[in-house]
Amino acid sequence: MHKKFIASILSVFLFFAQTAPANASDSIRYKSTEIQVIKKGKWTTLKFNGGKTEIQGNGKRSLFCYQAGIDTKGKKKPSYIKLRITRIVPGPNDPSATNTYFFTEKPGSEFVASNCWNIVTTYPVVVQIKITGGSKTYNSDIRQFKMWTPNADYPQDFSDFIPETTIN
Repeated sequence: MHKKFIASILSVFLFFAQTAPANASDSIRYKSTEIQVIKKGKWTTLKFNGGKTEIQGNGKRSLFCYQAGIDTKGKKKPSYIKLRITRIVPGPNDPSATNTYFFTEKPGSEFVASNCWNIVTTYPVVVQIKITGGSKTYNSDIRQFKMWTPNADYPQDFSDFIPETTIN
């Protein structure tokens, strides 16, 4: 009887341990519509929510996603735009998930790119952009950066993505 009682208590404990709510740090969303000037030819860390640049990894398998809009009205055609997710680690940083977007013609008035990458890390993660060719500077007028860990609750506006536009 004593063993059944202990087994019942352990079963209830395990049930509640698995259904406990996820930490707030398991689901994060930053969004910014403030203008950020991007100088061509150098990696620039994108800023969100009034200057935030990083999401702290929680050590669990998480999906990190970004979306960035670049205003290209009245500008020369860039050669390419690169976006990457970078872990800020001791020593040289660890970039991954780099996407390169080449341009054969001048894009429409707004270029929008997005990507997601699965990362397990306890280090901070940032989104970086590099624009090569064209004008000396470009404006990023809308940006998002998200982290979601499976079993975490979504923030209310988590799925509020920027509408995508195509490159002409």
